[in-house]
Amino acid sequence: MPYPFQIVQTSKDILIAYEYAGDARTIYMDQVRPNPVDSWMGRSVGHWEGDALVVDVTRLNDQTWFDRAGNFHSDALHVVERYTPLSPDALTYEAAIEDPKVFPRPWKMSMPLYRRLKKNAQLMEFKCVEFVEELMYGHLRQQPGK
Repeated sequence: MPYPFQIVQTSKDILIAYEYAGDARTIYMDQVRPNPVDSWMGRSVGHWEGDALVVDVTRLNDQTWFDRAGNFHSDALHVVERYTPLSPDALTYEAAIEDPKVFPRPWKMSMPLYRRLKKNAQLMEFKCVEFVEELMYGHLRQQPGK
C-alpha cells in the first residue's frame, strides 16, 4: 500500500516513482557516476545511517520552485534528505536546505509521510497539462534580487 510515491531498492540503487507527473528518481547507493548536466531533480547519492536513508542531493538547476508562491532557489542549492521509519505505516521526511546565493543561512523542514491504509490502495499516475503551473502561477513567481 503506497505513499504518494513508491520506493523500490534494486540490487544496489533505490528508485522512487512519484505519483505526480510520472516522475522517477534514482538514488545512487554504489558506483556513483558523474552527472552530465544539472537537472530539476538533481543528483541523489544515498547511504544508510541505521534504519534511516540519507540522501545528498546536488547538481540541481535553478528552474524549480519550492512552492506555488514561486519561492525560488539557485543552481547552488544543496539538499540533504532523511527518510526515517516511525512505524510500519509512517516515515519522517526531513530536508536540510542550503543555498548561499539565495538564503542567508541553511534551514530545515520536517513532516510525517503516512502510508495509505485503504484496502487496494494504488499508486496512480497524476497527469497534468504541461506548463499549466507556469501559465496559472507564473505571474506570482518571485524574481531573484527583487
